[in-house]
Amino acid sequence: MAKAVAVLAAALLVVAAMRAGGAAAQQCDATNLSSCAIAFTIGGPPSQTCCDKLKEEEQKGCLCVYATDPTYSVFLNSATARKALAACGVAFPTCS
Repeated sequence: MAKAVAVLAAALLVVAAMRAGGAAAQQCDATNLSSCAIAFTIGGPPSQTCCDKLKEEEQKGCLCVYATDPTYSVFLNSATARKALAACGVAFPTCS
């Protein structure tokens, strides 16, 4: 029970942090990645919804926005997020 509460709390923190940032590009909304919260925080396998959203955000160029924004970069740059990206066939963004 305590582990389930900790996982839920971690997921809620990710979603809250993603909603907090407002400096991202207009078309980029980090809440689109809320379906990836568990995969990003505890490393579980990403859902199909998560993979679909990652691919959409990649096509819009938003992953670079998130990777360079201090609000989101802590989540996107984590080892578990990198594993989720790889599992979805999405390349980790290389931003300049």
